[in-house]
Amino acid sequence: MNKQVSFDSDDEDFFGSVGSFGVPKFDNAMYGGVPRGFLVVGFTDIGAGSELFAKQFTSPAEEPDNTILISTNESQLEIARVFKKYGWPTDISVRTLGEEFNARVLEKELLASRYRLEGFKLPDIQRLSQTRFVDDDTQDFLTEMTNEIMSMGPYFRAVVDSLDFFMQREDPSRVVAMLRMMQAHTQLNRGILFITVSNDTITPAIKQEMAAIADMVCDFKVRTVGSDFETSMIVSKFRNAPENLSIMVYRVTPEEGITPETVERIA
Repeated sequence: MNKQVSFDSDDEDFFGSVGSFGVPKFDNAMYGGVPRGFLVVGFTDIGAGSELFAKQFTSPAEEPDNTILISTNESQLEIARVFKKYGWPTDISVRTLGEEFNARVLEKELLASRYRLEGFKLPDIQRLSQTRFVDDDTQDFLTEMTNEIMSMGPYFRAVVDSLDFFMQREDPSRVVAMLRMMQAHTQLNRGILFITVSNDTITPAIKQEMAAIADMVCDFKVRTVGSDFETSMIVSKFRNAPENLSIMVYRVTPEEGITPETVERIA
């Protein structure tokens, strides 16, 4: 039986059918913004600025308590610093799985290794009676992250930066299966979900499968032009709106963050 979600008419008027990308010039280039219910997947090159775009994507925060940024490779402190720098809302939910992994898994593994090397002392035994010090097989960050997204209500906004953390530790087919579940939840609840993954961590087959699931696909590229670096975003898929397919060269400004400089249509 399909789950039914009811939408309040006042909410429909407030949120509308599209939301902002957090980049006004990008909204204009996409003829208004990102349709609600869309899963946007960003395939990234190192140094292309996708991590800043991911944070900027959360900045519209129509409902801060229904907005979340899940980072797998940055700290709470660094994320807060960037948000304050650009004046983006700091009352959204932020979860840093990399820090959680360090605290819940790596530190315990390090402690266990030290005990094996140095032997056990009385204080160690007392400490072990109160806490686990070996790897916990029940740690399932992928399921936790998926459940976090799927617990969000109508018109939510969520970002996962990035799936590399899971692709390096899980069967990629399981990650893709979870992506399908999150896409269905996003569509059903008229949410907006942006997820990044590095090109270096996935095979062409997995990339093709993820692109097929996504409603919008962005490729973040960086190349050298003379002595400078040029960063660009290729919009290679935009469901039901091929006129939005384009190549955008962008730069980072202290006032606006990521902002497109040139837009070339490819459709």
